[in-house]
Parts: sequence; structure tokens; C-alpha cells
Amino acid sequence: LTTGGLSCFAVQGGLLTSALASEGTGDKKYVKEKSILMFLAAKLISYTVLGFILGLLGSTIKITPKFQGYLELAVGLYMLVTAARLLNLHPIFRYLVIQAPKAFLKLLRNKSQAQSFFTPAVLGFLTVLIPCGVTQAMMLLAIASGNAVLGASIMFFFVLGTSPVFFLMGLAAVSLLKNKAFSVIAAVFIAVIGIMAINSGQILRGSVHTIQNYYEV
Repeated sequence: LTTGGLSCFAVQGGLLTSALASEGTGDKKYVKEKSILMFLAAKLISYTVLGFILGLLGSTIKITPKFQGYLELAVGLYMLVTAARLLNLHPIFRYLVIQAPKAFLKLLRNKSQAQSFFTPAVLGFLTVLIPCGVTQAMMLLAIASGNAVLGASIMFFFVLGTSPVFFLMGLAAVSLLKNKAFSVIAAVFIAVIGIMAINSGQILRGSVHTIQNYYEV
């Protein structure tokens, strides 16, 4: 409810904003709210499963900083693509979005609604790949528990506690995206977080090509 929600949004908020931006700038607020809930539900499920695995495996599992760095790079690049699509920099960026498989859409009658909920769900699941510092502390707690159910419970209740902050910030993003001028602001916000994610990835990888090193030069 406190530091967990704020620190996690600082790291993963770009994914939520990207999910909302992927749906355009329409006025159907209830659809946006459902998309935010879909994002949070997917995040809750993915971290609960992760907690189960961490508790089951105990201290035998290890994610290296270098591997996490590559994940940060991938997420950062996706955010930059989203920002470029919001600003209509080039038509090619319209095709670089996460979309549901056509076979999946054919099984559902309301294809547009299914598509709009698919992206938030996928991005919600992807948050498990870029845990913030407080989340990593909870992951260590889940590992130390040495119990699958307890590990899952630790991650479930922690992520549940971070959800109110994500929901409120998501609603704020909905209001911003209704206005074209604010869409530009949202694009800049996503781009900045994307650059920060890429920079964090470079630091984790041990690369000399970081903002801090460039500033020193």
C-alpha cells in the first residue's frame, strides 16, 4: 500500500500506460477501467505463480543481473515503440504492437473488446520480468520461506497491496489520453520511462554505455 506501490509503479508504470495507449484515445472510460483491472489481475496471477515456484525451489533458483538487464532493454524498447506510435512518427509503428492471435479472436464474438483486453493482460504478465527493488525483497522472502503455498501467499498479498496505486494512476492516465495534447505528454512520459529502463538494463549488464557515463564524459 505504501513503498511497494510507489516503487513498483516507478518501474512498471510505463507498461500500464502503454497498455492504455494501445487502445487509442476514446471516451469509453468503463472499457479503460476494465483494461486496468485486466492488467492488475494478470500481474497478480503471474506473481502468485512466481511466488509458488520460488517457494518450491527455495534458494536453488537464481536470475542473474545480466539476464534481468536484457529484459529491461526489451521492455524499454517496447515503450519507445509505443511512444513513437502515439506521436504518429511513422506508420510502421502501428504494426509493432502486441496483438491477440487471429485464431483466438475468431473464438470470440466481440473481437474489438477481446483485442483491447488481450494487450493489458499480456503486459500485466510481463511485469513479472521487471520487478522493482521492493518486489525483489518480497521474492527473496518467498525463496526463504521454502514453502510453495507460503511463497505464493507472500507474492499474492504484496502485489494485491500495490494494486490501488496502479489503479489510481491508471485512471489518471485515462483522463490524460482523452486529450490529444495530453497524448503527447503521455508519449513523452512513456519514452522517458523507456529510456530509464534501457539505461537500467545497461547498468545491470555492466555496459559502459549508460546515461551516467555519458554525463561524466
